[in-house]
Amino acid sequence: MVALLYFSTSPLILWLLHRHVTPLSRAAALSLVLLPLVFTGRAVLGGLVYAPIDIPYLAQPLHDRAAELGIGAPKNPVLSDIALQMIPWRESLRRSVADREWPLWNRFERCGDMLASSAQPAVFNPFTWIALILPAALSFTYTAAITFFVAGVGSFLFARELRCSELSSLLAAAIWAFSAPMALLVLWPLGFAWSLCPLVLMATKRVIDRYSDARDSSFSRNATEALRPVTPIAWLTIALLLEIVAGHPETLLHVVAVASAYGVFELSTRRMARRTARPLAGLVAAGVLALLLGAVALLPFIDAERQTVEHAIRHDFFARMPLKGSSESVTAALVGNAFPFLRHEGESLARAEAGSIALALALLACWRLRSPRVIFFAALAAVSLLAGSNAWTVGQFLHSLPLFDVALNDRLAAVVPLCIAVLAALSVDSLRRPEGTMMMIGLSAIIAAAALIRTPLDAVRFGAEMVPLAVASALVFFARDPRVPLLALILAQRTMSDGAVVPVYQPDVAYPRLALLKPLEGIPELFRIVGSRSAMLQNTATMYGLEDVRGSSPMTLRWMAELAPLWARQAPRQFDQIIRLDDPLLSMMNVRYALLDVSEPIPLGWRDLRYEIYTRLIENPVVLGRAFVPRQIRWGASDDLGEMRSQRDFSERSWINAPDRPHQTPNGPGIVKSARRRMGLQLYADMSNAGFVVISEAAWNGWRAYLDGSPVKVERANHAFLAVWVPAGHHSIRLKFLPRSFVVGRAITVATAMLLLILSIFYRVRRQRRTPALGN
Repeated sequence: MVALLYFSTSPLILWLLHRHVTPLSRAAALSLVLLPLVFTGRAVLGGLVYAPIDIPYLAQPLHDRAAELGIGAPKNPVLSDIALQMIPWRESLRRSVADREWPLWNRFERCGDMLASSAQPAVFNPFTWIALILPAALSFTYTAAITFFVAGVGSFLFARELRCSELSSLLAAAIWAFSAPMALLVLWPLGFAWSLCPLVLMATKRVIDRYSDARDSSFSRNATEALRPVTPIAWLTIALLLEIVAGHPETLLHVVAVASAYGVFELSTRRMARRTARPLAGLVAAGVLALLLGAVALLPFIDAERQTVEHAIRHDFFARMPLKGSSESVTAALVGNAFPFLRHEGESLARAEAGSIALALALLACWRLRSPRVIFFAALAAVSLLAGSNAWTVGQFLHSLPLFDVALNDRLAAVVPLCIAVLAALSVDSLRRPEGTMMMIGLSAIIAAAALIRTPLDAVRFGAEMVPLAVASALVFFARDPRVPLLALILAQRTMSDGAVVPVYQPDVAYPRLALLKPLEGIPELFRIVGSRSAMLQNTATMYGLEDVRGSSPMTLRWMAELAPLWARQAPRQFDQIIRLDDPLLSMMNVRYALLDVSEPIPLGWRDLRYEIYTRLIENPVVLGRAFVPRQIRWGASDDLGEMRSQRDFSERSWINAPDRPHQTPNGPGIVKSARRRMGLQLYADMSNAGFVVISEAAWNGWRAYLDGSPVKVERANHAFLAVWVPAGHHSIRLKFLPRSFVVGRAITVATAMLLLILSIFYRVRRQRRTPALGN
């Protein structure tokens, strides 16, 4: 199924590009389709999972089955975010789509969390929607293949736009697609966002060429290009829109910055003001259109991000402080990023590696060609290398700029291999035997000399760089046309270095069914589950359709982060751990079930349900419902966290955030029944007296409440949750999560798309009416 999906979408994309962008030979098209299979072929063709699904086996209950399924220690723990965030988020998205609702609310973690607004689930990315055809874990095999494909196609088209031959453009595609940042980040939205960078650069150049003087335009060499229905502005808009919905706003900022620098360079070559005004207007128009079309993704993210603890940290602390780092750490980062094959074994992974052969070809371009374009990409590589190493001059300058002051600008190291790929493509067509051989031998000597000084080395990676480089030196000297052998050597080199960064597993290893959880199937009441200490790593419950009060996300609701120390133990770089299952806050958050090691004692008041191998499932009989009516309400902006710390029963007293003086009043009583409903909850309240109904859903902005069909105000209760005032009697309460930012963004996106469609139809009809007159 994975192969069918990939071989259906990739040729279709190439056909569209061949028809509307750049003509492709059959050999080039076939090569671009097959290129991603160098890394992902075994998984794609075999229907295997290309993802680190071994990581959840570190904890029970999956750990109990590790030996049975042949799972050992994780092959790459660096990829833990994929197993514990990306895959569960996609599963949450699949379930939202199956329930026919907008994918706005992730009910499976942290008492409800953002889905679309957190950006990284990339719910508006068209390739994410295609991947939803597959099971969540298996879908990442398609995600990896299509990301490598997009990276390869984009760099190929950009090289062709720079008038490189198809062979040298394929070489650029291989260098960029399989560079270290792409190989490592391919399953993250960060990786897909970077894969689009050369496509954005290509579209930027097209706009500038198309609207500049025709004598300088490579695009207008073919007169029929001007009549094509898809204009360069449209392609740049599409490229930027894909960047927006890729799911990583920080990389969107970086890619736009790189494209802007490249656009300024291309405009500067036009020399006359009249040659820059029209292309500049075209670039601005494409950017504005992309923002309007991407409003449905951008506005909810901006709204949600302001509610997070990460916003406070980045804006109030990180942005106001100078970058930290010693000269030794900067030097080590520079050496490691410039010559990553000289890293010590066990050091952090390289972020700027393209391989020694590609580096030699790029250095050759800098030495021989010395054109303005070569100088630009060499300078961009140098600046990106300094930024990636947090070097004081570049790093501090970027850190002082608006927007960049809250970004991790060392991620710009990913631009280095793209520059190397472009420079290599520019040099390989005019490769001369003596110069090429001398350059490669010289680089080999430098690496060998550095290796004698910097020991011990990562022997495998060092050998993967030295041996192919030596063979390439001989090929350049003896081969009549070394481009095809060089391409093969680069693919072999990158496979040896980073081809096994992501492990491959059989699909049945991915989150298998657990008999221990069978008693939880079909329970009509809403409930949540936790794992004691490290049992069931966070977000893993999502894969079983279970809701967990723990979670792992780059965006944490500020109020939930403030509340977390009351019920969980937090340590740097570790997940929240539940130490006391009898904590009353867990009962208030609707935690009815828990998993723990069989050696742990069952907490007082809990009862044993079932155990399997080394894991036990227990139940909390005194759990509060998802919605409940407390007997007392504590009003006012008091020290609610301090008071809540000593509260033993939240059905006796709960807190309502209000600007009034702190005071306490009776509440209710009443009985509430809860049920799941699309995009929220349906509550049925039977109130003896008027009072507040407290609902243990995280209080993100965007909740709407309707009492018997009429809208009512939603209050914040128990510091981080919801509450609604309900009068006496029988009432129906509808809670719906629909942020205003999403509604406005959706309206802007739809209106812009409709306007563009109308204008496109009008333009097409008008052109067809003029065609006969032109023929006569």
